Amino acid sequence: MKTLILALAAAAAVLPADGFAARLQDPQQVMAMDLNACRRPVYPAAALAQGAGGKTTVEVQIGELGRVTDARVFTSSGRADLDEAALASMRNCLFHGVLATGQAPTGWLKTQFVWISGAAPKTQAQDGVLLARTRQLAEAGDPVAQNTLGAWYQHGTHVKADPVQAAAWYLLAAQAGNAIAQNNLGVLYYRGLGVPRDQKQAVYWYAKAAEQGHGWAQANLAWAYQYGTAGELDMDKALSWLTRSAEGGLAAAQLRLGMLGMQRAASDGERAAAVAWIARAAEQDDAAGLYYLGRSFELGLGNVQDDPQAAALYRKALGRSEGRAELALGRLLAAGRAESPDAGEAPRLLQKAMQSRRPEAYYRYALILEQNGDLDLARAIFLQGAKMGDCNAALKYVEMPPSHGTPAGDLDTPVEWLLQWCKARPELPPRL
Repeated sequence: MKTLILALAAAAAVLPADGFAARLQDPQQVMAMDLNACRRPVYPAAALAQGAGGKTTVEVQIGELGRVTDARVFTSSGRADLDEAALASMRNCLFHGVLATGQAPTGWLKTQFVWISGAAPKTQAQDGVLLARTRQLAEAGDPVAQNTLGAWYQHGTHVKADPVQAAAWYLLAAQAGNAIAQNNLGVLYYRGLGVPRDQKQAVYWYAKAAEQGHGWAQANLAWAYQYGTAGELDMDKALSWLTRSAEGGLAAAQLRLGMLGMQRAASDGERAAAVAWIARAAEQDDAAGLYYLGRSFELGLGNVQDDPQAAALYRKALGRSEGRAELALGRLLAAGRAESPDAGEAPRLLQKAMQSRRPEAYYRYALILEQNGDLDLARAIFLQGAKMGDCNAALKYVEMPPSHGTPAGDLDTPVEWLLQWCKARPELPPRL
């Protein structure tokens, strides 16, 4: 069951470039950036099982060293378990950025948690006629209908989700030679859903479907050979099946083949050949393909170095790359390596990347704050980036003199270890 939890400060807003640093001094606005670095709350099991959601508004008071001294529910979601989960999350959050404004708040600050449960479609939305007809065909031995019914049971479409029933219907269709069902059954065996987890059975069914030209089965079989999940490690077979899948047009296989090629490339010609596969995935508007093709232009690996082309590709992947494209484009804009008609676009993009918990985004965003003269807040954001594992953020944090709410000596042990590793880390060549 898919879930999505968002945590945003109620007063947080996207800020224009004019007066950027000054307007960030509002603790309520700064709070949104701190929240991005906090651990996400755990969705209560009962609420998740029942498909329950809602909105919980929490008020907190922030005390010494950015720790929450008190928290209470301002507006309830209507469920005590959701409210308690929101409170528990807030109590463990640190707000260095709020303190760094130099105006440690004495009152209550608000934030809202939006709980969304990806529950199965409601029974009243079922298409009874379609379900009855499909079941009739499946019971009569139609492998297409059997596979369709299996998919409905797997995903909870028109029926209550039941992986055991899904596996049973997939098996009937797979035994009749349906390649889609064979791959689907292989996936269930690989994950242990509705059937015992069995890597050899997974590979057996992947191979049946792959021989019939099923692209995902070919890619899955390649994965099995690459990592030896069924007991046989064979990179030549892995590349052979992955190439067949990529040649068949599967964007995910084209991207993976290109990335493997880049890892193994020893010459410019080999890198160019590898990037050509990534470009084929990008041509299908695959978000990851667009991002990594952009990286190839940004770094000059497999393509001629071209920042404008990299920026154009990153733009096409915005909102679809888990913050990677936002970070990459924001980095180019902030460094003046790409142009934008909007002077405030770079910080906004970096804020979005921070929401996706990209550690480097904290470092890049804090650099902008530092350039705007907001040194205390910059230091606080560097600390958040350090706690998320970014070396540059950790090094910048210890270099900056403490002031206001970010005293010296507040590094915890993991960050101290990170600093030691960062200072001793070897220089590695750039990679996609």
